[in-house]
Amino acid sequence: MNRLWYQALTAQAVAVIGLAVVCGLFVGVAAEGQPATQTVDDVVAKHLAAKGGVEKLRAVQSVKSSGRIKTPRGVLAVTNWAKRPNMTRRETTAEGQVMVVAFDGNVLWGINPLLSNRPQQITGPQASQTTRDAEDFDSVLLDYKDKGHTVELVSQEGADAKDIRLRVTKKNGSIQQIYLNPETMLEDRITMEVNQQGKTAIISTEFSNYRQVDGLMVPFTIRQTFNGQPQGEVVYDQIQFNVPIGDDLFRMPK
Repeated sequence: MNRLWYQALTAQAVAVIGLAVVCGLFVGVAAEGQPATQTVDDVVAKHLAAKGGVEKLRAVQSVKSSGRIKTPRGVLAVTNWAKRPNMTRRETTAEGQVMVVAFDGNVLWGINPLLSNRPQQITGPQASQTTRDAEDFDSVLLDYKDKGHTVELVSQEGADAKDIRLRVTKKNGSIQQIYLNPETMLEDRITMEVNQQGKTAIISTEFSNYRQVDGLMVPFTIRQTFNGQPQGEVVYDQIQFNVPIGDDLFRMPK
Protein backbone atom coordinates (compact mmCIF):
# COMPACT_ATOMS: atom_id res chain seq x y z
CA MET A 1 0.00 0.00 0.00
CA ASN A 2 1.29 3.44 -0.92
CA ARG A 3 2.70 5.26 2.13
CA LEU A 4 0.72 8.48 1.60
CA TRP A 5 -2.49 6.51 1.11
CA TYR A 6 -1.83 4.66 4.35
CA GLN A 7 -1.25 7.95 6.17
CA ALA A 8 -4.45 9.39 4.76
CA LEU A 9 -6.38 6.29 5.82
CA THR A 10 -4.82 6.34 9.26
CA ALA A 11 -5.69 10.01 9.62
CA GLN A 12 -9.33 9.17 8.86
CA ALA A 13 -9.36 6.45 11.48
CA VAL A 14 -7.81 8.45 14.29
CA ALA A 15 -9.51 11.76 13.46
CA VAL A 16 -12.96 10.53 14.41
CA ILE A 17 -12.57 11.99 17.90
CA GLY A 18 -11.36 15.27 16.47
CA LEU A 19 -14.26 15.45 14.05
CA ALA A 20 -16.75 14.82 16.84
CA VAL A 21 -15.24 17.66 18.83
CA VAL A 22 -15.42 20.01 15.84
CA CYS A 23 -19.07 19.01 15.33
CA GLY A 24 -19.93 19.89 18.90
CA LEU A 25 -17.67 22.78 19.87
CA PHE A 26 -20.00 25.66 20.61
CA VAL A 27 -18.04 27.76 23.06
CA GLY A 28 -19.48 30.47 25.25
CA VAL A 29 -17.70 32.58 27.81
CA ALA A 30 -14.87 31.12 29.86
CA ALA A 31 -16.01 29.20 32.90
CA GLU A 32 -15.57 30.68 36.34
CA GLY A 33 -13.00 29.31 38.76
CA GLN A 34 -13.56 25.67 39.67
CA PRO A 35 -14.60 24.81 43.22
CA ALA A 36 -12.39 22.56 45.33
CA THR A 37 -14.92 19.74 45.12
CA GLN A 38 -17.25 19.02 42.22
CA THR A 39 -19.10 16.05 40.87
CA VAL A 40 -18.95 14.48 37.42
CA ASP A 41 -22.32 16.03 36.62
CA ASP A 42 -20.99 19.45 37.66
CA VAL A 43 -18.03 19.13 35.31
CA VAL A 44 -20.06 17.80 32.37
CA ALA A 45 -22.69 20.54 32.80
CA LYS A 46 -20.05 23.28 32.83
CA HIS A 47 -18.31 21.70 29.84
CA LEU A 48 -21.51 21.58 27.77
CA ALA A 49 -22.42 25.12 28.86
CA ALA A 50 -18.98 26.33 27.76
CA LYS A 51 -19.62 24.83 24.33
CA GLY A 52 -22.78 26.88 24.02
CA GLY A 53 -25.44 24.76 25.67
CA VAL A 54 -27.23 21.51 25.03
CA GLU A 55 -29.83 22.93 22.65
CA LYS A 56 -27.22 24.48 20.35
CA LEU A 57 -25.24 21.26 20.32
CA ARG A 58 -28.29 19.25 19.32
CA ALA A 59 -29.17 21.76 16.59
CA VAL A 60 -26.10 20.93 14.48
CA GLN A 61 -27.06 18.56 11.68
CA SER A 62 -23.97 18.65 9.47
CA VAL A 63 -20.41 19.96 9.25
CA LYS A 64 -18.08 20.58 6.32
CA SER A 65 -14.43 21.40 6.96
CA SER A 66 -11.43 21.86 4.69
CA GLY A 67 -7.75 22.37 5.30
CA ARG A 68 -4.42 20.58 5.31
CA ILE A 69 -2.94 17.50 6.98
CA LYS A 70 0.72 17.92 7.85
CA THR A 71 2.46 14.53 7.95
CA PRO A 72 6.13 13.52 8.31
CA ARG A 73 6.18 12.98 4.51
CA GLY A 74 4.43 16.13 3.35
CA VAL A 75 1.29 18.24 3.35
CA LEU A 76 -2.02 16.82 2.09
CA ALA A 77 -5.14 18.82 1.23
CA VAL A 78 -8.23 17.48 3.02
CA THR A 79 -11.99 18.04 3.01
CA ASN A 80 -14.31 16.44 5.57
CA TRP A 81 -18.08 16.04 5.61
CA ALA A 82 -20.08 14.81 8.59
CA LYS A 83 -23.81 14.38 8.96
CA ARG A 84 -26.05 13.26 11.76
CA PRO A 85 -26.35 10.59 13.05
CA ASN A 86 -22.89 9.16 12.25
CA MET A 87 -21.95 9.57 8.58
CA THR A 88 -18.50 10.84 7.59
CA ARG A 89 -16.46 11.31 4.43
CA ARG A 90 -12.89 12.49 3.95
CA GLU A 91 -11.21 13.34 0.67
CA THR A 92 -7.43 13.67 0.77
CA THR A 93 -5.29 14.84 -2.13
CA ALA A 94 -1.85 13.26 -2.33
CA GLU A 95 0.51 13.20 -5.30
CA GLY A 96 -2.21 14.73 -7.46
CA GLN A 97 -4.67 11.94 -6.65
CA VAL A 98 -7.87 12.24 -4.59
CA MET A 99 -8.26 9.50 -2.01
CA VAL A 100 -11.62 8.86 -0.35
CA VAL A 101 -12.51 7.25 2.96
CA ALA A 102 -16.19 7.30 3.94
CA PHE A 103 -18.60 5.75 6.42
CA ASP A 104 -22.36 5.66 5.80
CA GLY A 105 -23.24 4.45 9.28
CA ASN A 106 -22.82 0.80 8.32
CA VAL A 107 -20.04 0.37 5.76
CA LEU A 108 -16.53 1.85 5.82
CA TRP A 109 -15.18 2.14 2.29
CA GLY A 110 -12.52 3.95 0.30
CA ILE A 111 -11.05 4.72 -3.09
CA ASN A 112 -7.30 4.48 -3.60
CA PRO A 113 -6.65 5.82 -7.13
CA LEU A 114 -3.02 4.70 -6.89
CA LEU A 115 -4.28 1.11 -6.96
CA SER A 116 -7.73 1.35 -8.55
CA ASN A 117 -10.52 3.86 -9.15
CA ARG A 118 -13.06 1.32 -7.95
CA PRO A 119 -14.44 1.85 -4.42
CA GLN A 120 -13.65 -0.96 -2.00
CA GLN A 121 -14.97 -1.81 1.44
CA ILE A 122 -12.41 -1.43 4.22
CA THR A 123 -12.30 -4.27 6.73
CA GLY A 124 -10.11 -5.47 9.56
CA PRO A 125 -9.14 -4.04 12.98
CA GLN A 126 -8.81 -0.48 11.70
CA ALA A 127 -12.30 -0.57 10.22
CA SER A 128 -13.71 -2.02 13.43
CA GLN A 129 -12.10 0.71 15.50
CA THR A 130 -13.30 3.44 13.15
CA THR A 131 -16.90 2.24 13.05
CA ARG A 132 -17.00 1.87 16.84
CA ASP A 133 -15.73 5.40 17.40
CA ALA A 134 -17.90 6.97 14.70
CA GLU A 135 -21.10 6.21 16.57
CA ASP A 136 -21.28 9.69 18.15
CA PHE A 137 -21.84 12.72 15.93
CA ASP A 138 -21.97 14.90 19.04
CA SER A 139 -19.51 15.24 21.85
CA VAL A 140 -19.36 11.93 23.70
CA LEU A 141 -20.37 13.79 26.88
CA LEU A 142 -23.65 15.09 25.46
CA ASP A 143 -26.50 12.94 26.82
CA TYR A 144 -23.89 10.36 27.83
CA LYS A 145 -26.19 8.60 30.30
CA ASP A 146 -28.88 8.12 27.65
CA LYS A 147 -26.24 6.68 25.32
CA GLY A 148 -25.20 4.11 27.93
CA HIS A 149 -21.74 5.59 28.57
CA THR A 150 -20.08 5.91 31.98
CA VAL A 151 -18.06 8.99 32.99
CA GLU A 152 -15.70 9.20 35.98
CA LEU A 153 -13.86 12.20 37.41
CA VAL A 154 -10.21 11.18 37.87
CA SER A 155 -7.89 12.87 40.35
CA GLN A 156 -4.79 14.35 38.78
CA GLU A 157 -1.17 14.45 39.89
CA GLY A 158 2.06 15.76 38.42
CA ALA A 159 2.22 17.62 35.10
CA ASP A 160 -1.40 16.82 34.22
CA ALA A 161 -2.79 18.17 37.51
CA LYS A 162 -3.71 21.47 35.85
CA ASP A 163 -6.31 19.74 33.66
CA ILE A 164 -9.65 18.23 34.65
CA ARG A 165 -9.58 14.59 33.61
CA LEU A 166 -12.66 12.54 32.75
CA ARG A 167 -12.53 8.82 32.01
CA VAL A 168 -15.28 7.86 29.57
CA THR A 169 -16.19 4.19 29.19
CA LYS A 170 -18.42 3.97 26.15
CA LYS A 171 -21.27 1.54 25.75
CA ASN A 172 -19.17 -0.53 23.34
CA GLY A 173 -16.40 -0.89 25.95
CA SER A 174 -13.86 1.54 24.46
CA ILE A 175 -12.29 4.05 26.86
CA GLN A 176 -11.36 7.68 26.33
CA GLN A 177 -9.52 10.03 28.65
CA ILE A 178 -10.75 13.62 28.19
CA TYR A 179 -8.58 16.45 29.56
CA LEU A 180 -10.48 19.71 30.01
CA ASN A 181 -8.90 23.13 30.38
CA PRO A 182 -10.08 24.34 33.83
CA GLU A 183 -10.37 27.95 32.62
CA THR A 184 -12.40 27.36 29.44
CA MET A 185 -13.77 23.87 30.23
CA LEU A 186 -12.96 22.85 26.65
CA GLU A 187 -11.01 19.84 25.47
CA ASP A 188 -7.25 20.28 25.56
CA ARG A 189 -6.59 16.65 24.75
CA ILE A 190 -8.29 13.27 24.33
CA THR A 191 -6.43 9.97 24.57
CA MET A 192 -7.59 6.44 23.79
CA GLU A 193 -6.16 2.94 23.56
CA VAL A 194 -6.37 0.98 20.31
CA ASN A 195 -5.29 -2.50 19.37
CA GLN A 196 -2.69 -2.68 16.61
CA GLN A 197 -1.68 -6.19 15.54
CA GLY A 198 -2.29 -7.59 18.99
CA LYS A 199 -0.51 -4.76 20.79
CA THR A 200 -2.01 -1.85 22.71
CA ALA A 201 -1.21 1.63 21.43
CA ILE A 202 -2.11 5.09 22.71
CA ILE A 203 -3.56 7.68 20.34
CA SER A 204 -3.54 11.24 21.68
CA THR A 205 -5.50 14.04 19.98
CA GLU A 206 -4.71 17.64 20.96
CA PHE A 207 -6.94 20.65 20.21
CA SER A 208 -5.84 24.27 19.83
CA ASN A 209 -6.16 27.41 17.72
CA TYR A 210 -9.79 28.07 18.62
CA ARG A 211 -11.60 30.56 16.41
CA GLN A 212 -15.05 32.01 16.12
CA VAL A 213 -17.26 30.73 13.32
CA ASP A 214 -20.74 32.22 13.06
CA GLY A 215 -20.55 33.14 16.72
CA LEU A 216 -19.26 29.69 17.70
CA MET A 217 -15.76 28.68 18.70
CA VAL A 218 -14.06 25.62 17.18
CA PRO A 219 -10.49 24.21 17.18
CA PHE A 220 -8.82 24.89 13.85
CA THR A 221 -5.75 22.81 14.71
CA ILE A 222 -5.88 19.14 15.70
CA ARG A 223 -2.63 17.29 16.36
CA GLN A 224 -2.34 13.53 16.75
CA THR A 225 0.36 11.26 18.16
CA PHE A 226 0.66 7.48 18.17
CA ASN A 227 2.52 6.14 21.21
CA GLY A 228 4.03 9.59 21.57
CA GLN A 229 5.22 9.78 17.97
CA PRO A 230 3.72 12.56 15.78
CA GLN A 231 1.37 11.16 13.14
CA GLY A 232 -0.04 14.33 11.67
CA GLU A 233 -1.57 17.70 12.29
CA VAL A 234 -4.81 18.93 10.72
CA VAL A 235 -5.06 22.69 10.19
CA TYR A 236 -8.49 23.78 8.97
CA ASP A 237 -8.96 26.80 6.71
CA GLN A 238 -12.76 26.71 6.81
CA ILE A 239 -15.46 25.07 8.94
CA GLN A 240 -19.15 25.35 8.04
CA PHE A 241 -22.15 24.18 10.04
CA ASN A 242 -25.52 22.91 8.82
CA VAL A 243 -24.60 22.86 5.13
CA PRO A 244 -26.89 20.73 2.88
CA ILE A 245 -25.31 17.29 2.38
CA GLY A 246 -27.05 14.38 0.64
CA ASP A 247 -26.78 10.89 2.11
CA ASP A 248 -25.46 9.54 -1.21
CA LEU A 249 -22.17 11.33 -0.59
CA PHE A 250 -21.41 8.81 2.17
CA ARG A 251 -22.59 5.65 0.43
CA MET A 252 -20.23 3.38 -1.46
CA PRO A 253 -20.98 3.55 -5.20
CA LYS A 254 -22.09 0.32 -6.79
